[in-house]
Amino acid sequence: MSKRSTCVVLGGSGFLGQALCSRLLQAGYAVRSVSRSGHPRTAVRSWHSDVEWIAASIDSDHAARALEGADVVYHLASSTLPSTSNLDMSFDLQANTLGTLRLLNAARMRIGRLIFVSSGGTVYGSPQCNPIPESHPTNPLCAYGIHKLAIEKYLNLFQHLYGLSSITLRVSNIYGEGQDCARQLGAVAHFSDHALKGEPIEIWGDGSIVRDYVHVDDVAGALLNAATYSGTHTLFNIGSGVGTSLNELVELIQRRLHHALKINYKPGRGFDVAQNVLDIRLASAEMNWRPMIGIQAGLERMLTAKADTASGA
Repeated sequence: MSKRSTCVVLGGSGFLGQALCSRLLQAGYAVRSVSRSGHPRTAVRSWHSDVEWIAASIDSDHAARALEGADVVYHLASSTLPSTSNLDMSFDLQANTLGTLRLLNAARMRIGRLIFVSSGGTVYGSPQCNPIPESHPTNPLCAYGIHKLAIEKYLNLFQHLYGLSSITLRVSNIYGEGQDCARQLGAVAHFSDHALKGEPIEIWGDGSIVRDYVHVDDVAGALLNAATYSGTHTLFNIGSGVGTSLNELVELIQRRLHHALKINYKPGRGFDVAQNVLDIRLASAEMNWRPMIGIQAGLERMLTAKADTASGA
C-alpha cells in the first residue's frame, strides 16, 4: 500500500477512533474521520489538524461521498451500548444494522477494503469454553451483539456478491487513557474514576464476572495491521487473552492507591455472561499481532493520567 493511501474512520472522533486516527497518521496514511459529532469532543491534540473531520451519520449521502477513493474504511461506529440495546431493539436495528447496510449499498464500488470492529464480548453469548475461539457458536444475549453479528453476515454477503474485501475484528473490552466515563461502558474507566474521586464503585452481581480487558493502543495496533493483511482469514479475535474478574480489578486499583474502596454490589443482569476471555492465537499467527500492555501496566497508565488531569498537571 502506498505511503499516502487514504483511510476513512467511521466513528473516528470517539475513544478508539482517535487512537486509530493517531496511529494511521504515524504510519503515513491520509486520514478522514466521519462521525455524527464531527470534531472530537476531547482537548485539542497536535495531530488533530492533520485529520479531515466530517460530521455525518453513517447512512447519509454525505458519509457515502466521504468514502470516495478510500483504500481502507474502518467501521467503528455504533449508536447503542450492550447494556442498553435491549431497551429499544427497533432503534438498535434501525441505527446500526440498517444504517450500515445503506452505507454498504452506496459505497461498495468506492472502497478497497472495509475493516469492521465487532464485539468479542457479546456475539458469542454464554461461552461453551474459555478462551473462546473464532469458531465458537454465536448466540448473543443482547441486541447489540445481534446487530454486530448481522453486520458481519452482510459483509460476507457483499464479499460473495460484489467482491468487497472485508475483515472483522471481534474486540473484547477496551480501556485506556481518555476513555469517556459519561457513557455506561468500560468497567476499568468507571472503577478508576470513582476510586480517584472517593466515590463508591457499583458492581452488577457478586464481582466474580470475568472479562478480557485489552488496552486501546493494542486494539489500534491490530486495526493498523489489518489494513495490510494479505492472508485468507477474514475474522479475528482481538483481546488480551487473559481474564480478570471485577473483584480482581478492584483489588488491583486498591493496591495502586493504597487504600480500601467502597463497593456497592447490585443485582446481576441477564445479559452478563459469567466469563468471557478470547482466544487470540489466530491474530498472533496470521497478522503478527499480540497485545503489549497487560492489565496492571494499563491500569497504572490510566490512573496516572486521570490523577494528572485532576491536578491540572
